[in-house]
Amino acid sequence: MESPNQTSVSEFIFLAFSKKSTKYPIFFITIFLLLFSVIICGNLLMILVIKCDARLHTPMYFFVFSLSCLDICYITTIVPQALHNLMSIKSSIFYLNCAFQMFFSNTFGAVQIMIITVMAYDRYIAISNPLRYKTIMSWAACSVFLGIAWIIGIIIGFLVVFSVFTLPFCCRVEIEHFYCDVGQIMALSSADEFRLFIAGAVTFLTGIFFFSIPFILLVISYAYIISAVLKIRTSQGRRKAFSTCSSHLTVVVVEYACLGFIYFRPREAYTLDKDNVFVLIFTFTTPILNPVIYTLRNKAIKKGFFKLTSTKLC
Repeated sequence: MESPNQTSVSEFIFLAFSKKSTKYPIFFITIFLLLFSVIICGNLLMILVIKCDARLHTPMYFFVFSLSCLDICYITTIVPQALHNLMSIKSSIFYLNCAFQMFFSNTFGAVQIMIITVMAYDRYIAISNPLRYKTIMSWAACSVFLGIAWIIGIIIGFLVVFSVFTLPFCCRVEIEHFYCDVGQIMALSSADEFRLFIAGAVTFLTGIFFFSIPFILLVISYAYIISAVLKIRTSQGRRKAFSTCSSHLTVVVVEYACLGFIYFRPREAYTLDKDNVFVLIFTFTTPILNPVIYTLRNKAIKKGFFKLTSTKLC
């Protein structure tokens, strides 16, 4: 039976921008639009280059292609709603839309982590067993890896949303954020301690699975990669092998450091204003860094880009 102070919730109200950005809305709108445009254009360019250059039709660039698609999907899930909130008098989101945003953002994030994990295995095979690389990392194998990543991502997204949005909510629907964060939405629930404990346990265990298994696989892959690289006789060969992994390792460290801070904080820490700044930086940084780190620093991508532009100009 519902408590007296409990009522049906139709929307959530964001407070992240209401206190500060209303003084300078044009500045924040311009920054958001600029970063959003850079991310969309950068990742679309990478997708176009990989698609048009036959030399890039390899497993490595297949996963880079997938990452660029995910970056576009992830940023589109969050930024348009944030822009709408900045331009609106009332920064709010409908209850169902909030659930969808949480589902898709968690799903895309989980799939991205899984693909990054598979890319570590891909680099290990390329370095340790180059002669059998195309056989092991066949298109069928790549499709299976990608399919498994999406299945796991969808399951994680569903479990998170189900555990949060089956909770009852009271009339207090204001959150100190600019998107539907799991912790802050749970903090608004009027459920009893047992239900909150169960929901928290589900999201925590989902997060543990989301972090620990890919992280363990990444550590194992890089242990084998380092062992394989050290067996290369020439220093030039070792440098070349390490260069193919250094960028990937950088993104792995950034991803896990940021996601760990966001999802493994105490429940009481979710209302801190500084978290909004951190999450805002993370939201834009990863989609911007991925095309730069994975592609723009790659000679094959640069050649594909120049080939594409020269063809269009001609």
